[in-house]
Amino acid sequence: MTNPSYPGSPSDSPFGAGQSHGQESGYWQDSSYGQSAPSYGQNPGYGGQGTGAFTGSPGATRPGPPSNIGWAVASLLFFWPLSFVAMTRAADVYPLWAAGHHAEAEAASASAKKLGLISLAVFGGLVVLYFVFIIAMVGLTASGF
Repeated sequence: MTNPSYPGSPSDSPFGAGQSHGQESGYWQDSSYGQSAPSYGQNPGYGGQGTGAFTGSPGATRPGPPSNIGWAVASLLFFWPLSFVAMTRAADVYPLWAAGHHAEAEAASASAKKLGLISLAVFGGLVVLYFVFIIAMVGLTASGF
């Protein structure tokens, strides 16, 4: 009649079997009411069978792509005209993923990274051109132009 796995079950209480003496929350009750002890760890809302997000179960959802916000910041530092689009694309990644638009989210992530790399390459090209210009100027002044 009672659940022997819980000490202090209703059969041990002075109130007799079948009474919960103030324990209405369902932690233990007499089996004559058709309820049994709760099974902890099986609630789908707490990482059990239902969500699978953190348990590694077969129905687990995969994490979204990285936002590549670092590459967007690099574009801001190295070649700011590209940073507007890079920041916008990096900020679109997580909302697109949450809305279920996985292909668009991955494309936005790749676009933010590509724009960051392009801005870094443009900055590198400008630095090389600067040094070429300085060397050319030094060469011209040394030759007595």
